[in-house]
Amino acid sequence: MPGHPLRYLNADALDGLGLGIGDIVDILEDLFREKAKGELFMPPKIFFHRHGPRFYSAMASAAPALGFAGCKWQSGDPTNPARDLPYIQGLYILTEDETGQMVALMDAKWITGKRTAAASALVARQLAKTNDTQLAILGCGLQGRAHLEAIKGEVPTLTHCRAYDIMPDRQAAYVAELDGRFDVTVTGAESAEAAVRGADIIVTGGPISEKRQPTLAPEWVSPGALLITIDYDSYVTDACIAAMDLVLTDDRGQIEDARKNEGKFPGVTRVDADNAELIAHGRGRRTRDNQRILAFNLGIALEDVATAAEIYRRAEATNAGTLLEA
Repeated sequence: MPGHPLRYLNADALDGLGLGIGDIVDILEDLFREKAKGELFMPPKIFFHRHGPRFYSAMASAAPALGFAGCKWQSGDPTNPARDLPYIQGLYILTEDETGQMVALMDAKWITGKRTAAASALVARQLAKTNDTQLAILGCGLQGRAHLEAIKGEVPTLTHCRAYDIMPDRQAAYVAELDGRFDVTVTGAESAEAAVRGADIIVTGGPISEKRQPTLAPEWVSPGALLITIDYDSYVTDACIAAMDLVLTDDRGQIEDARKNEGKFPGVTRVDADNAELIAHGRGRRTRDNQRILAFNLGIALEDVATAAEIYRRAEATNAGTLLEA
């Protein structure tokens, strides 16, 4: 292969680069400011279900300001842990935007885990109240773990987290592992409702289901709460969506495409702002402490390429990973 050899970075190599979730929050904030200028490129993601709960997705984008384009192919199957396989699996291909040459192949699960939590934390940076103390986590898997660290990093006043998972063993393991970490007391909840009621910030992180199972009701959500979903609208009821004072998302085009082509978000009748509008122009900001805010964090390809570009910069500087010659 002329030019650059392809650099492969597995999860261990990525861990060794010292790129923290807080670093990625800053990267994404810069990214959305750039996105507001209209100079980034991102077609709608390809997303479909097979064999019941399993999904596949392909996400591509180009960021000329960063000098890179890229594409992520991944699958997700909530039944995989019972097979001793990860729920999320995938690879990310990073390409030079000027030449189109592939320069790196990366573990997509690592990127997805970090940047999804960072994107939620970025929303919390913008919309959390200054005295928020109570966090609710629904779903005690990879994202539940990453979100506790990420949200605490942006909301240092947090002191308590109530966690709930439909699998009691996973919930118990989450509490045992994370109680006291990040100076947050973590306890298990008897139900999703018990976790949510009284929380200042709520994160729903269950599997993205082909058929919705909406249970999260508006009366569960306290005045002033920030509700962040990373599982589309799988578990939030249409009544809850309608009751929120502000509805935001990471990208208007993505949510509209999901409505038209995937049948998702039937209860979304308005979007007050997306992340680029929020960060660059201040749209969708909280104006009263008692406003209830819902943010759909779908996860977008531009977040992947921005994260991957920084990974590649660090990997080149330290010669991390494995070089694959043609």
